[in-house]
Amino acid sequence: MIDIQPWELAVEQFLSTWKENEDVVGALVCGSYITGEPSNRSDIDIHIILSEETQWRERGNCIMDGWLIEYFANPPQQIRYYFEEDFNEHRTMAMVQFITGKVLFDRTGNIEQLKLEALDWKAKSYETLSPSLIEMKKYSLWDAYDNLLDCLEQKRSDFSFVYYNSLCNLFDMYCSVLQLEQIPHYQISRYLTEDSYLRKYLKHPFPDQQFSIMFIEALNADNADKMIHCYNNMVDYVLKETGGFNIDGWKLRSNLQLG
Repeated sequence: MIDIQPWELAVEQFLSTWKENEDVVGALVCGSYITGEPSNRSDIDIHIILSEETQWRERGNCIMDGWLIEYFANPPQQIRYYFEEDFNEHRTMAMVQFITGKVLFDRTGNIEQLKLEALDWKAKSYETLSPSLIEMKKYSLWDAYDNLLDCLEQKRSDFSFVYYNSLCNLFDMYCSVLQLEQIPHYQISRYLTEDSYLRKYLKHPFPDQQFSIMFIEALNADNADKMIHCYNNMVDYVLKETGGFNIDGWKLRSNLQLG
């Protein structure tokens, strides 16, 4: 006898009405209840697949028997747009949801096809940044450190806020230079330290172990002096890894951008 979990009963109850809709051709459940290690705050993610002819989409939330369900109803062409949009923004959320999700029903075979397409999108490589863009990012990194020093020297109350925001921006900048996907900020620590996170979200390990160690040290810094020291070390490290930087004489000439 198959042991049905309480959350699965909630999913069945939720889908009972949707199945009566003639536009609905399939459904897939994804997220932590499928990939493992759900927390007390985890919701149940459900993708409802509509027919190709459908001209509407819907997303929403509801509570079934105490279980929070987040649902997304889309025709296949809309989901394909999400795959492309995520790729262009260096994200993989929609792709991973379909790759790892469990098919509940698939009347037309659309979900299996979308799973294959998600795998193709997930395997694509991001374009290398142009030298001009890398130089601008390096300047922005130097400028962020200068602003953080200003906060410290003025003993401003927002120092910690600026520090953690600067850490996020530094991480995003280095990921873009390394042609990596953008990791949600609330997941960065787990991404750098937990193998289970990598398996769950189909991530490759961060390729620069030294930077990972420095970043975790920066997250754990517990006073302003340590924070500045850690951030300075990381800025110096990233600037060195990206070709070096000297503010004295720095300049960048590029073509006009008028439209």
